[in-house]
Amino acid sequence: MRRRNLTWTIGGSALILAGIVAMLDAVMLGSSLRPVLTVIAELAWAVGVTVFAVGRTRYESIVARRPLGLVTMLIVAWWHVVARIVFDVMTPNGGFATPDSIPSMYVVLGYLDLLIPLAAGTIATVQIARTRIVPSPWRWAPLWVLGLSVLVGVMTQGMYATIALPQQAVADIATLLGALSSLASTIGLGVLALILSERGRAQSVHIFRSGHP
Repeated sequence: MRRRNLTWTIGGSALILAGIVAMLDAVMLGSSLRPVLTVIAELAWAVGVTVFAVGRTRYESIVARRPLGLVTMLIVAWWHVVARIVFDVMTPNGGFATPDSIPSMYVVLGYLDLLIPLAAGTIATVQIARTRIVPSPWRWAPLWVLGLSVLVGVMTQGMYATIALPQQAVADIATLLGALSSLASTIGLGVLALILSERGRAQSVHIFRSGHP
C-alpha cells in the first residue's frame, strides 16, 4: 500500500465523523442545532471523499488522479454543499427568484439532485474498481454501497405507491432504510478505510533478523 496509510486514515475518519453527525442530526428533531449539524455532516463527507480522490500524491489517490475518476469523485463530494448554496441564493429572501418560480425551481433542482450525483457516483465507483488501488474485493465496496442506496430509493418510492399502510408507518420505514443506507456510505466505508489502512501499515513493517555469527 506504499504510503497510503495517512490518506486513508484521514479520509476514513472524515466519513465516520459525517455518519456520526448525521445520526445526531436525525435524532435532534426540532433542535436549533440541526442546520449546523447538517452542514457539518455534509462538509465532513465532502472532505473525506476529496481526500480519497486527491490523496497526498497520485499514488495515494484511489482513482490514481485519473481525470474521469477525479472529477466525478469531486462532484460526489461537493454536489450537496454547492446545491444547498445555490438554492439558498435563489430563494426570495435575499435571492433572485420570485415566489411564483419556487415550485418550478423545486422540480428542476429535484431532478438534478437525483440524476447528477447518481451518474457521477456510478462513474466514480466503477473507476475506483478499475484502478485497482484498493485491494480486492474491497475495491467494489463503493459500488455495493451505491447499489444499496439506489435499491433503498426504489423501495421507498415503491412503498409510498403500493403498500397499504398508514402514511406515518411508511415514512418511518423509509426513514429507517435511508438511515441504513447513509450509515453504509459514511461509517461503513470509513471503518473499512481504517481497517485497510491498518492492514497496509502492518504489511509495511520490516522484520529484521539477526544474522548467524
